[in-house]
Amino acid sequence: MAKNKSNYRNFEVYTLPRLLVLKGSALVKPWKVIPHALIITAFSILIVALWTQTNIKLGIKPDFILVINFVVSLLLAYRTNAAYTRYWEGRQLWSTMITSIRNLLRYVWVNVPDMNKNNENNENNENDIDPEKLVVFCLLTEFAAATKEFLREESFNEPSGVHLNMESSDNKEDENNESSINKILKCLQKNGPEPSPNKQPTKIKLISLYLNHYIGQLKNREVKKQPDTATIMQMYANVEKLVECLTGLESVVKSPIPLSYIIHLLQTTWLFCLSLPFQLVEDLKWVTIPVVFLSSLLLLGVEAIAREIEDPFVLWEKAINRISDSPEISVKVLKETITEITEIPEDTEK
Repeated sequence: MAKNKSNYRNFEVYTLPRLLVLKGSALVKPWKVIPHALIITAFSILIVALWTQTNIKLGIKPDFILVINFVVSLLLAYRTNAAYTRYWEGRQLWSTMITSIRNLLRYVWVNVPDMNKNNENNENNENDIDPEKLVVFCLLTEFAAATKEFLREESFNEPSGVHLNMESSDNKEDENNESSINKILKCLQKNGPEPSPNKQPTKIKLISLYLNHYIGQLKNREVKKQPDTATIMQMYANVEKLVECLTGLESVVKSPIPLSYIIHLLQTTWLFCLSLPFQLVEDLKWVTIPVVFLSSLLLLGVEAIAREIEDPFVLWEKAINRISDSPEISVKVLKETITEITEIPEDTEK
């Protein structure tokens, strides 16, 4: 059990080995903080060498540094706060979406009667899953998987293992009931090459339209095969919540921090780092070099962290305990949830 928990939560982040790890931190790829800090350090070596080995004394008073320090502090504080707000908003929206999907799974399995439950041809297959419910389960899992690929701007490759080109179990039975399913499933089938990331919203919207259509059809069934009104209203509410979460996630991904702000922050940070040796060289001499290197790592690292978390669904190489791992975990959990609830007889659920 402890082994499974490690997939969801990293308990070793704050241990000593993690403290010494560089791979996966903000100091290395993809922003290359260390090379940038080395460039600033090389500049500080030049300033210190000129001060100690020649008569060229390049130094400035601390007042200038204090002004830049105040500006950099404000800019970095706003940058990291704004980035973490986006990170947390994305996490909440994704969790809300998964909760709504789980609620819909439960409502469909427990409260919606099977279409072929009283059919004579299915007397020997009482333990089989109703094909209509299976379609809904697959589409709900597919909604999460397609949303994940859309947020990452990747081609949709059905990572959840769910295939939408499903056929009805019986072509002649209950034609009126299965026709509405097949009509929309034909629209969702994959034909030809994989769709581009720009086509993902269309597929997600088709899934939400199908779910709305499916809930609407439940109201027109016979009384024995019809769920109660409260269940139908709750199902509608959860589908609306799915669309609302999709819109919110799209807003998080497609509303970045203004480019002019990021450029000004980088320029101010570099100006501050490059001005450090002019202030420190008179008192510290050669010790100025490691001090400038460490200071540059800290400041550029904070900016790199903000750049990483502002888009919470981007996959960075070897990310540790990232929200970007959450979609894979959520899709896996949804598949496990479907397996668990379909193994429980419906009579015991009721």
